[in-house]
Amino acid sequence: MRCYIFTLYDCGRTLNAQEIDCNNAEEALQLGSPAVANDPVEVWCGPRRLARFEPERRQERPLSRLRERLIVAERRLHEGEQHISEQERVIAQLKREGRDLALAFSILDTLIETQKAHLQERDLLVAEVAKRSG
Repeated sequence: MRCYIFTLYDCGRTLNAQEIDCNNAEEALQLGSPAVANDPVEVWCGPRRLARFEPERRQERPLSRLRERLIVAERRLHEGEQHISEQERVIAQLKREGRDLALAFSILDTLIETQKAHLQERDLLVAEVAKRSG
């Protein structure tokens, strides 16, 4: 049985995903429960959520952990910029070929909205790091 263990940010977005093969749902739950450290964890088998595990007590994230998350956020922003540029190149090529642009523009809109979310996340992390550092 293919199952997944998702480590989540406080806001519910996925921080990490681990694919596991197990014999049954109980085994998946046993593997998922120790994964709880400072972040919530969800165990899924296929499209069905089996459980959500919360940390025993909410601790303030260590500054080093926030800096690690900031590095990930910066990487996502960089990758997002690359995806947007590539999609703009695709649109230009399709336009030169006289092809329909509706789907290409829809994808570009989605990439831009995702980039805005990444920017917001990065800004929140920068503010939190600054608050704790100084």
